Amino acid sequence: MKYITATIDNGEKNTFSKWNGKYINESDLSDIVSVTENTAIMKPGISLDGTDVPLAYIITNVFPNDTIRNCLAEIEDDSIMRANCSGPIDPIEMKSKGLIEGEDYKLRTPNSYYTRKKNGGWGMIAYANSIRSVMIGYKRGRFTGGIDSSGWTKSHPEEFEVLHGISEYNDIAFQKANPTIYNKQKKFAENNIQPQHRMGSFTTLSANRYHSGQTGQMSCHIDSGDTEFGMTTMCVFREGDYEGAYLSFPRYGIGIDAPDNSVVIADSREIHGVTPISGTGERFSCVAYCDNRLATIGTAGKSERLIGKYAAKESGNLEDFF
Repeated sequence: MKYITATIDNGEKNTFSKWNGKYINESDLSDIVSVTENTAIMKPGISLDGTDVPLAYIITNVFPNDTIRNCLAEIEDDSIMRANCSGPIDPIEMKSKGLIEGEDYKLRTPNSYYTRKKNGGWGMIAYANSIRSVMIGYKRGRFTGGIDSSGWTKSHPEEFEVLHGISEYNDIAFQKANPTIYNKQKKFAENNIQPQHRMGSFTTLSANRYHSGQTGQMSCHIDSGDTEFGMTTMCVFREGDYEGAYLSFPRYGIGIDAPDNSVVIADSREIHGVTPISGTGERFSCVAYCDNRLATIGTAGKSERLIGKYAAKESGNLEDFF
C-alpha cells in the first residue's frame, strides 16, 4: 500500500460554506493523485488515539471480469431529484428550455426549483438539473416513512441481480483497505438493518455515468444518511480516452484520478465533488453505501411506521390500545 498525506487543510466550515452545491474544477485543487497501485490518502494530523486519519483508499484490480462494468454501461436513466450534487440552476439554461424564473419556476434552493402548476400555484416537489445517476437497492421513502426498493430496482430485476454483486467485491476491497473500519460498518449493518434491506454491508447503490456530452461533472456535497464511520465505497470503470472526472476533496485540495477496475473507499462526511470530464471516453462508477436511515432493529433502529396519509392503514383501534 502506497501512503500519501495531505499537506493542507482549509477547514471544515470554511470549505463547506465555499463549495457546498457548487462545481469544482481542477484549477481549484493543489494536488491530483494519479493512482497506479493500492493507495491510502491520509488527512493531516492524527486522531486522539494517535493513529492516522484516512481520507480515502484506492484498491486496484478488484473485479475479476466485465459483468458489472457491462451492466453499468447499459444504464441510461437520468435523475432530476438529486439537488445536492447536480449543480446550481442556471437561468440562461432554463430559458433555453422555455422556462422563465418567476413565471414558470421559482427557486427552492440555488440547486432546486418548483414548477408552476396549471392553476397558477406552485408544485410541492422540487426538481434539480438532470444528471445520469440512478438509485439502486433500498431506501426509506421521504413521503411515506416506509422502506422499499427503488423504482429502478423494481423495474430492472435482472440488472439488479447483477449489480447486487458489487457488494461482494466492494466488501473485499474495503476490508483490504481498512479492516477495523470495515468490521465496524459490517457489524452496524448486521445488527441494525434487516437482512432483506441490505447487500453485504451496504444498503444502497448509486450508479453514475460521466461523459462530456451527458453528465459532465458533479457538484460538491456531503452524503447524508451515511453511518458514523463515514466510509463509502465506489467502484470505477473507464472506457475510452478522457481527462478529468477527478473525485475531489476541496478541504484538502486533493483530486483522485482513479484507475480502471478500482474501488475507492472515501470519507463521505467530507464535502466532495467531481471535476469536469473532457474527451470522448466515459467513466462509469457505482457508489455503495450503508444508509443509517434504514436501520429498524438494534440500538440504532427506528420504526418503519408510515407517515402522513400512508399511515392510515396503520391506524390502531381500542383493542390495540388496551
